[in-house]
Amino acid sequence: MKALLFVVILTTGSPVLAATGQPHAAELDAQTRLNLCRSAPVKALRFIEVGKATLWRDDCVSGPASLQPPLLLEFAYQRDVPGSAFSQAAMAMVERNVSDTAFAELKARLERFNSHYRDIGDGDRYQLRYLPGGELELLLNNEVLTREQGHDFASAYLNIWFGPQPYSERLKKQLLATE
Repeated sequence: MKALLFVVILTTGSPVLAATGQPHAAELDAQTRLNLCRSAPVKALRFIEVGKATLWRDDCVSGPASLQPPLLLEFAYQRDVPGSAFSQAAMAMVERNVSDTAFAELKARLERFNSHYRDIGDGDRYQLRYLPGGELELLLNNEVLTREQGHDFASAYLNIWFGPQPYSERLKKQLLATE
């Protein structure tokens, strides 16, 4: 399986940097801030570290059943990855984590959404924003590349990392603070 390396920011704001230069919160709007819950290394082939994932939520204690908006997950990369690898891996990961019927219903939307992935290099950040209205946005370095409406779509897409057969069980556990 090709390495799946993503950045997901699932709010409407960018990370806020503390005086230390480390992200500590994200603003949804002037009144709403998300908490930095967990960070974890992202590995390809289980041993090659390719970046870091960071998860922001309004409630860091809740389990995967509460992966509702607003939610922020970011993957910062330290290696080059072709855009086509993201697109192909995302399709395969969603397909293995949803029913055949759900995948058939989402397939055209997934293809459109995934067609916006670009090649990335060291220092780039892919972001997804899952907004309270059900919209999922894909960003690269804070530039919106595409949007898709629907909680069904966002939920299926989040299954890539948090579903029953995630990209990495260890990453899932680390981000959800179960390890």
